[in-house]
Amino acid sequence: MATRREFLAGAAALAAGGILPAFAAQEAPRLVSAAKVEQRDGGVLWSADALKPFALPARGHAPVRLGDGRVLMMGRRPGLFASIIDPRDPSGLVSFPSSGNSRFAGHAAVAPDGIALVTSEFDATTFEAALTLRNSKNGEVRAQWKPGGIEPHEILFTRHGARLVAALGGLIKDGGVAGPAFNSGGIHSEVLEVDPLSGKVLARHKLPDSFSSLSLRHLAVAPDNETIAFAAQDQDITVTRPLVGLLRLGQDMQLLPAPDPRECDFRSYVGSVAINGDFIAAASPRGSVLGFWSIRDERWLGALAIADVCGVTAGAEMGTFWASSGHGGIFRIAATASGPRIEAQWHTEAGFDNHLLLV
Repeated sequence: MATRREFLAGAAALAAGGILPAFAAQEAPRLVSAAKVEQRDGGVLWSADALKPFALPARGHAPVRLGDGRVLMMGRRPGLFASIIDPRDPSGLVSFPSSGNSRFAGHAAVAPDGIALVTSEFDATTFEAALTLRNSKNGEVRAQWKPGGIEPHEILFTRHGARLVAALGGLIKDGGVAGPAFNSGGIHSEVLEVDPLSGKVLARHKLPDSFSSLSLRHLAVAPDNETIAFAAQDQDITVTRPLVGLLRLGQDMQLLPAPDPRECDFRSYVGSVAINGDFIAAASPRGSVLGFWSIRDERWLGALAIADVCGVTAGAEMGTFWASSGHGGIFRIAATASGPRIEAQWHTEAGFDNHLLLV
C-alpha cells in the first residue's frame, strides 16, 4: 500500500508532467458554482473555453437546477438570500430573502416535475430546523414545516418526487476541535424521510451511539431512487471514523469502510458527495482528497489527491464525475471498479466554493 506521502507525490507528478490524456474542449459541459474571483464573492459559469463570473448579494453555497433550465444559488449558512440565475445570461439574477426570522442553511431541492422547491432553513434564535415549500418560479413561500431537530443541511427528492430526504446536521456551532461539539447535550444528527405533500416526518434515521460525534450533512441519490449516500463531518477528531455511508429507504443506515488514513486522510470532514451509476465520490477540502466507493459491493476504491477539492458532481457519462477546487482547478474524473483516474484538468482564476452543478 502506498503511503500518503507517496500518494500525494505521485498525483502531483502526474499533473506537473502534463501526461493527462487529451480531452476535447467541446466535450466538456458547462458547470456552475459559487466562487471567489479577484477576491470578490459571487458565482461563475464555467466551460472549457470561458469563465463567466456573476455577482451575488453575498457568499453563495449550493446551486440547484430548476425545472425551467434556470439555476438557484443558495446563500451560505446562515444565508439571507437565494438567487435565481439564467445560465444564458447569469448577470440577470433575481434574488429572494429567507422567511421571517429564518436563515437559509445553504441547500435546496427541486421536485422532478420542477414545480415544488424546498429550502432548508433554521430559526436564527433557536436554530430549530425548518423545511420551507416555495414556488420554484419566484421563491414565494407556500408552506413551512418544522420536522424537529436543529441545523438542517442538504435535502433532496427521491422516489420520483414522492419522498423528501433531509440531513439534520445537529450542530449549533461547528467545533472542529478534539472533543465534543459546542452543543449543550451533544450532537443530535439524523436523516429524515419526509412526505413532501404534508411535511410529515415518515422516518428518522440515526447512527449508533458509538458514532454520535458525526454530523450528517451531505446527500446524494442513486439511480434506483431508493439508495441515498450520506456524508459527515466528525466533531471529535481524536479517533478516525468512517464518514460516508448508505441509507436504503425504510432500512437502517450503514457506514462504508474508511480507508487507512496513511493512504487517504479525510481529516474528519467531507464537504460534498455525488453518485454516478454504481460509484460514490466524496470530497474533503481539509484532506485535499477525493475518495471513491462502489455501491454494488460497498467497497473502497481509492482516492485522488487534489488540493482543496470540494465541489463534485456526476457527469453525463456513466462513471464520470466533475470536481472543482478552491485553487481554481476543474477536473474530469473516471471511476471504475479498479479505482479512479483524472482524465483531464483545467486551471481557472476562480476559487471554487463547496458545491458544483452541471448545467
